[in-house]
Amino acid sequence: MSYNLLPSLGAIEVGAVAGTFLFGIMTLQTFHYYRNFRADSKLLKVVVGLVWSFELGHTISCLHALYLQTVTFYGNPTHILRPPPSEDIILLFAGLIYTFVQIFFANRVRILSGRPYIMAVACVLGLLRVVGHMALLALLLRYIRVTILLEWRWLVITSLSLDLSMDILITASLCYYFWRIRSEHARMRSTVDTLILWTCESTLMTSAASILQMILFLTRTDLVWVGVFVFQAKIFSNAMLASLNGRDRFRGLDDVEERSGKVTTLRFLDASDDYTHSTAILASPTRARAAIRIPVDVEKTRGGDRGRD
Repeated sequence: MSYNLLPSLGAIEVGAVAGTFLFGIMTLQTFHYYRNFRADSKLLKVVVGLVWSFELGHTISCLHALYLQTVTFYGNPTHILRPPPSEDIILLFAGLIYTFVQIFFANRVRILSGRPYIMAVACVLGLLRVVGHMALLALLLRYIRVTILLEWRWLVITSLSLDLSMDILITASLCYYFWRIRSEHARMRSTVDTLILWTCESTLMTSAASILQMILFLTRTDLVWVGVFVFQAKIFSNAMLASLNGRDRFRGLDDVEERSGKVTTLRFLDASDDYTHSTAILASPTRARAAIRIPVDVEKTRGGDRGRD
């Protein structure tokens, strides 16, 4: 099968530039997170730091590969078919980023449902996806030609399918459990609707990127799909940071609920509670002690609960 190399090089350039831009946004989000959410658990802070470090390595690898293909080997586009090791290493960083981010969201399902099944499935799928990425990396390093991916087409499709499957599974699970809460607590429907929309926003772009990449890989004879792959990991990491930083939307909700005179109240736990994450509580006026805990990862404004218990 012949490749149209010029569109392939153009797509890789656009993908690298877009990825660098998204890395800048993620860096700003990471700075915002560490500055505004100091009470978060150490484990969560470590995860954020690791994801940012993986993104840094991912970005450096992308730019190094782009420099080699557009400057060092200028005028010889056939080098696109023989990617440098730095381009192959992108697979390693991408696999780690996908796994960390999706397990982060799967952990939310575990907290919300109180059951470990979804997270267990997500961990298994994530492990399979990492194995798939490592297998593709080994093939590219061994044969030093991108056409080897055509001979292992099923492996590429399986890896892409795992990405999409995990996105759909996690999003559907979160929306389902939020919807159950919405049905049981009519007074909190507006807040839960916001959480459902928030969940869909977090995974819409990642799912769209996976679908687009799969379509391009299956329908085109060039390497345009690589351009999408180059920046897809940045969408995942930005979705995670946007989800964490988006907790600012819920700051002060307890004060709003109190001033509105609603019977059902929303208050925020302190970071010193037994939970390693922040949690919202929906308290019934007739059963104030029988609270239902809904994990939405929000921070307590200090003094927000004073005088209520």
